[in-house]
Amino acid sequence: MSEKLYDILNDLKIPGIVRPGRKKKSEWELVLIAMGVDYSWGEEGELLVPASQAARAVEEIRLYEEEEKRFPASKAIQVLQQQNVYPNLFVLSLLLLFFTVVNEGLGGPEWAGLPWLEQGRVDAARIMDGEIWRTVTALTLHSDPAHVLGNVIIGAPFVLMVCSMLGMGMGWLCIIIAGALGNYINAWIMAPTHLSIGFSTSVFAAVGIMSINAIKHSRLSLTNAVVLGLALLALLGVGGENTDLGAHLFGLLAGFFLGWLVMMVMDTVENIQKLDFLFGLTAILLVVESWLMALFGNGLLDILL
Repeated sequence: MSEKLYDILNDLKIPGIVRPGRKKKSEWELVLIAMGVDYSWGEEGELLVPASQAARAVEEIRLYEEEEKRFPASKAIQVLQQQNVYPNLFVLSLLLLFFTVVNEGLGGPEWAGLPWLEQGRVDAARIMDGEIWRTVTALTLHSDPAHVLGNVIIGAPFVLMVCSMLGMGMGWLCIIIAGALGNYINAWIMAPTHLSIGFSTSVFAAVGIMSINAIKHSRLSLTNAVVLGLALLALLGVGGENTDLGAHLFGLLAGFFLGWLVMMVMDTVENIQKLDFLFGLTAILLVVESWLMALFGNGLLDILL
């Protein structure tokens, strides 16, 4: 650099930062690189830039730090801890177990004789006639091993991300409800003869929830969050001979809606995460209740009473 250099650290005067550490140096370097400003670090930790660009560099770094206060790094998308990953993977593996129960008769002939598919799949005409539980039960049914395994593998990253953002109980409750809502809208839109099964509606619901909540945990704008969700839909959800594009699309849109609603609730209701266990229990009861209604026409209260 031929121009006189100026140390901008004294002008920054950012609370809590006298001399930046290695991580903060890297962040500020990225800001300066994005601006096209030459810089160097002095032997005593000075941040040296051309004098003619000093004022602009100071202003941009201050703006960056103000954004950091609004979106703290500690509140960025949480690191998935092992104790969160393993329980969620276990829940996803239950889809594989349930497929075996339904299709291989695991548990005895009495299980194999139950009308799982006929009573549990999305049947647009019957849903419109009031059999709402089908919107939930259909999420747990799959046509073959490749179908269920594909949904588990593709869905795992999005489910883990949602449960990291919202908590495991809240995350699964939202994924199931948004998936059921996507199935309901699809049944309403499609012809009365429309039939479908699969967890993929909830997978794209999770994509929608994740995309919207990324607004809170990063600098992603609402427009970019929606674009992200639609891009993932285009990448993962439009191929294959038996793909139900309507279910994928409406699952994604339901995820956008529910993700936004939950984000607003979590911002306004204090200590809501303390109820995460109850949300998880509600998710379990929702699936159990739906299958009891599908197979026996009676819910938990009818059986218990």
